[in-house]
Amino acid sequence: MQQVCRRGEKVALYCLLGNIALALLKALAGLYGGSKAMLADAFNSAADSLTTLAVYAALKIARKPADLCHHYGHGKVEPLVASLVGASLLFTAALIIRDIAAAVLGHRLVTPSLLVVVMALASIVAKEIMFRISYRTAVALGSESLLASAWDHRSDVFSSLGVLLSVVGSILGAHLNIQWLRYLDPLAGLLMACLIVKVALEILSRSIHHLMDAAPREELMEEIRQLAEGTEGVRGVSWIRGRYVGSRLYIDLAIKVEGTKTVHEGHRIAHSIKDAILEADTGVGDVLVHVDPHDDEAGRSASPALD
Repeated sequence: MQQVCRRGEKVALYCLLGNIALALLKALAGLYGGSKAMLADAFNSAADSLTTLAVYAALKIARKPADLCHHYGHGKVEPLVASLVGASLLFTAALIIRDIAAAVLGHRLVTPSLLVVVMALASIVAKEIMFRISYRTAVALGSESLLASAWDHRSDVFSSLGVLLSVVGSILGAHLNIQWLRYLDPLAGLLMACLIVKVALEILSRSIHHLMDAAPREELMEEIRQLAEGTEGVRGVSWIRGRYVGSRLYIDLAIKVEGTKTVHEGHRIAHSIKDAILEADTGVGDVLVHVDPHDDEAGRSASPALD
C-alpha cells in the first residue's frame, strides 16, 4: 500500500509539471495565434496546476500516520481537497461562460491561426494520457483527491476539443465567408462549460458525502455483516456502521455471543471477525468489534437507528 501511495504522489507531481508546461504553451499559442479561446484554455491549465499541487500535498499529508492530535489519521484531507478541486472547476466554468457572453454580445470574433490547431491537438493527447494514468492510480489507491484530479484532466480533453472545433470552424468561416461558422467558438465553449459543471458537481457530491461521514454502500455493509455473522461463535450482529476517513473505511459493529463464553473467548471471536473483514477485499482499514451476550438486549438499544 505504501508503494501505491508513493506512486500516486509521483503521478500527481508529473501531472503538475505537465499542466504548467501546457499552460505556458497554450498562452504563447493564444497570444501569437490570435485565439481568445486558447488563452482561456491556458488559464484553465494554470488553475489545474494549482489544484494538482493541492492534490499532491493532500496525498503527502494523507499518508501520515495517526498521532495524538489525529487519532484516525489524516485521510480527511483528501475529500477536503477534492471539494476544493470541484469548486475551482465551477469557478473556471463560470469564467468561460462570462467570456463567451462578452464575445458574443460584443461581436468580437477573431480568426485564429493554424498554430492554435496544433496546440489544441497536442493538449488533447497530453490530457488524455494524464487522465488514464491518474484514473488507474486513483482506483488502485482509492484516492478521492487523485480521482477528482483525473476527471479534471478528462474535462480538459473536452475543453481542448471545444477549442479545436471552434478554431477550425472560425478558420473555415473566415476563408469561406460563412458567418455562422464563426459562432462555433462560443457554442463549443458553452458545451465545454456545461461538461465542466457536470464533472464539478459530481466531484463535490462525492467529496461532501465523505466529509459528512455518510454511510458506505448498503451492499458493502451487508457483505461485511455476513462476514461477521459467518464467524464461528457469533449468534448475530446487533448493529453495524461505517465511515470513510480519506480512502480508508472504518467499521464499528456489535456482535452477540453466548453469555456463558469467557472474556477470553469473546476476545478471540472479535479478533477472528476483524481478521476476516480486513483480509476480504472490502477496502476496510480498521474494525472495532463490541461483544454483547446473546441473551442481553443492551446491544440492540446501543444504536437503535442502525438496526
